[in-house]
Amino acid sequence: MRFKAFLRQYFYTILGALLGLVIAVLFMTIGFWRSLLLLVLVGGFAYLGHWLDGGPRFQRFVESILRDRDGDE
Repeated sequence: MRFKAFLRQYFYTILGALLGLVIAVLFMTIGFWRSLLLLVLVGGFAYLGHWLDGGPRFQRFVESILRDRDGDE
């Protein structure tokens, strides 16, 4: 029970530390530029998947960009 409470209290700290560990291992094994490319591609496609799932945050972002362009004309 204590472990679950600990995880709940420090969830984002633990998640951030694990993410940092994964990125550090990527940098050391495949290099900086390949790691950066991999992270950008994974992040971009995760965001695309979120949008295709109907994620409202990304849709609002795209709509705000399109709305700003329409207002300039």
